[in-house]
Amino acid sequence: MLDRLLAEPYYRLPPPKTTGKELFHAGHVREALAGVGPLPPQDVIATLTRLTARTVADALRPLGATEVVASGGGTRNPALMAALRAELAGTPLRTSDELGMPAAAKEAYAFAVLGFLTVHGVAGTVPACTGARGARVLGSITPGGRVPPLASPAERRVDSLVVMDR
Repeated sequence: MLDRLLAEPYYRLPPPKTTGKELFHAGHVREALAGVGPLPPQDVIATLTRLTARTVADALRPLGATEVVASGGGTRNPALMAALRAELAGTPLRTSDELGMPAAAKEAYAFAVLGFLTVHGVAGTVPACTGARGARVLGSITPGGRVPPLASPAERRVDSLVVMDR
């Protein structure tokens, strides 16, 4: 089943790339299962876990990563983290928790940063990473009944972020 899933052409596309439920959904898994016969549910889950670890490691290898920082809910899955460590073959794997960024709060932090950038008129895209045609300020600010003053556009390039615990 793992070989069938890894045969998906999407994994061989060059970055930047993105996809979601339009490609990876229950029917995709059922199709892979159809070629190998019935498997116990725990084997299917174990295979999907290994697939996740393998495809992450495969995407990182060409970049020559010297360290990987994981974040999000998957960091709480010991089987996934063990599989990712095995696939990374000695490349250190840490969680963002170890660096002061709660893994469970990744999306909250990301949206706070995107909101900050938007309010200050700073582009939130990097075309080389996202495939966008150019740098763009993301989203829009839609004031409610009481309109607070918006921040002035950034006077200089924003190129770093410091997360402070207060």
